Amino acid sequence: MSRETDIKLLMDNWEEKHKNNGYKRFIRDGIVCEEKWEAQHTPRVCYFLKEAYTSNENGYNLVEDLHDCERPWTMWRKVAIWTQAIYNAFNDNICEYDDEVLRSKEKEIIDRIAVVNVKKSNGGSESEYEDLKKYALEDRLEIKRELEIIQPDIIVCGNNLSLLKLVLGEELQNDDTWDNMLVLWKDTLVLDYYHPAVHYPNRVNYYALMAICDVARKKYGTPVWSEQNEKY
Repeated sequence: MSRETDIKLLMDNWEEKHKNNGYKRFIRDGIVCEEKWEAQHTPRVCYFLKEAYTSNENGYNLVEDLHDCERPWTMWRKVAIWTQAIYNAFNDNICEYDDEVLRSKEKEIIDRIAVVNVKKSNGGSESEYEDLKKYALEDRLEIKRELEIIQPDIIVCGNNLSLLKLVLGEELQNDDTWDNMLVLWKDTLVLDYYHPAVHYPNRVNYYALMAICDVARKKYGTPVWSEQNEKY
């Protein structure tokens, strides 16, 4: 089966579990575009976030909406810039921030990412840690399975590494402390950064993420993607 098929089956069972628990407004996530995910010559980046929300009682499919939209909405345009900063760092292409160039690739970049929200039902516009913790513990097997199916090269946590630790436990390896921004999960690099809704300027986040990724390469020996890869 394809990753898309595996994720759909997982989401079907997950949504049924939530319905049985009395939860509503289930929001599906995963890989935005499997074809682009598999074909890319850049690091496969998955954003591990807290929750999405909707007023639709039937929920919706976040990644389908991201793929189908002509232009990503505000937060995801920021995610596209962050992702390009990561690509640049791992492609040894440390270049200046150019808003026009970065904006021109927003849709293309969003089609290459994956998204995993901890809380998939009853989402709100503001997140409470104890509530997120409850969902992380209740759904830790499903969350871990989703990450295993996606199999990213890099996971970017939206200021929620502690929740990923609840899911993956001792499989997360950290030479320093749990407050460190960088950890490993098997062969996957995990970065704990701000949530994409943060109000810092795009330019600041762009340079910060390139610097963090450069440190990660030096610390863990993460290979540079080949020079034939696209430059951003």
